[in-house]
Amino acid sequence: MDIQEDHQESIPNLTSKVIGLLHDKGVKLQNDQILEIHRIPSKKGQIRPVLLKLKCNNDKTIIMRKRKEMKAAGHRLVDDVTALNSALMNRLSLHPAIETTLFFNGSVFALTKNQERIKFDIHNNINSVISEYRENRPK
Repeated sequence: MDIQEDHQESIPNLTSKVIGLLHDKGVKLQNDQILEIHRIPSKKGQIRPVLLKLKCNNDKTIIMRKRKEMKAAGHRLVDDVTALNSALMNRLSLHPAIETTLFFNGSVFALTKNQERIKFDIHNNINSVISEYRENRPK
């Protein structure tokens, strides 16, 4: 989350900024729901993004559903995707049977050209997973 940084910013100050910003978008978040909050390094001259870790994954889902509204207000929300999952998403997007990929709740999913939503793991063979899904899917 990109929030303007103050020179003498403290964790409680940053926490109240984030809670206030989310409250303005209809998300009720309390201090005790936050496990960690801090800024991460960025390129020189850019705002350091805020990393927010919550106790409950459901709270994160509620916040991420406000992604479009937050972007319109000038705040970008992104999932913290590991390098391995990012590489998997890139491989999937290059596969001819895959239309789009998405990261949700810690997992990578792909939507095939046949509109099948399939979950993938970093060690999966893409063709095998698609074939297996088609053989075992509910009719």
